[in-house]
Amino acid sequence: MKRTYMQCVVPAAGPPVLRGQRRDLRRRMTEWGLEHACEDVLLVTGELIANALEHGRPPVRVVLTETRSDEGRRLRIEVTDAGTGPDVGRVRATWRHPSFSLADGGRGLLIVDTLAENWGDEPTAEGHTVWADVDCAAAGIHAGAAQPPRAASVPSRSSCPPRSSGCPSCG
Repeated sequence: MKRTYMQCVVPAAGPPVLRGQRRDLRRRMTEWGLEHACEDVLLVTGELIANALEHGRPPVRVVLTETRSDEGRRLRIEVTDAGTGPDVGRVRATWRHPSFSLADGGRGLLIVDTLAENWGDEPTAEGHTVWADVDCAAAGIHAGAAQPPRAASVPSRSSCPPRSSGCPSCG
């Protein structure tokens, strides 16, 4: 079973409109029975919208699609804009580089990578779509509870000795 919800983001409207859209997304997730996943989904959605507004070009469209299957419930978040997309491989390589610092930016997609089961970017006829898949059963546990194991796309730098040549992710 699939359910889809779509919003258009008006960049010139400012924070009050964005707060209203966040409220609408929260309402929709409550209607779908996904309250427990709400904070993770809103954070991922907010980061993707912020990137589209900062680096992309209007129009910006947000689509949430819930999918139910034997494996559970998943929510796909898609944010489309008319700009060019990020080089996902380069973004992930930057995170793995020993010189990476959160002060340099790039925190938004790192948050998306942490909270989403998977994410990426696909070119479209109008520009590109950045998407993220959230496992609704695992969502909402990142704020302190033990996390289920998942294949991380980015190794944690906190586990690496500073500038270690023996670390497989640092080189």
